[in-house]
Amino acid sequence: AALCFVLIGAVNLSVLPTETGRLIVVGLVFGMIGDIFLNMRFLFKDGKANKVFAAGILAFLTGHFLYIAALWKLKANLTVGIIAAVILCALCIPRIMKRISAPSKGLKIFGYVYLAIVITMFSFAAGYAAKGVNAASLMFTAGAMLFMVSDFVMILNSFGKHPTQTLRTVNLLTYYAGQLVIAFCILVLK
Repeated sequence: AALCFVLIGAVNLSVLPTETGRLIVVGLVFGMIGDIFLNMRFLFKDGKANKVFAAGILAFLTGHFLYIAALWKLKANLTVGIIAAVILCALCIPRIMKRISAPSKGLKIFGYVYLAIVITMFSFAAGYAAKGVNAASLMFTAGAMLFMVSDFVMILNSFGKHPTQTLRTVNLLTYYAGQLVIAFCILVLK
């Protein structure tokens, strides 16, 4: 599936080549790398599985930074983005972190950082939409929101007290939808 997102992004970039689109495609590539590592973690046990999981999250984090850079190039409203990020971080991160038990202190700290970055990506997308509502801003914001929800659910399901197949399904559906929307928004960027 992740390769499909990259291919869709690359085809869309060939139709409408922009620097912002290139950043998004590279972000999709890092998402694919993250997917590979997250799935590989099931091949290992304990500490090694956690390291593979962390490598996957680091790849996703890099992708989020690339999406933030794309939003920066699109001149997202930084005031709205920063205010939204601070408010959402203050509201969401403590609630999520109370509901999980990370296998190590390092992974828990990494979780705080990761959540702050994914929230910032969504917040900057909202700042882009606040600058002007159009197809690109709505699609990027919807994709970022779906990605953020996917990450929240993944963290709760991976490290929460009661992992379920339903949460895993919600995680994958929102992730796939978010990546697709972000890949297709390349076609409507200005």
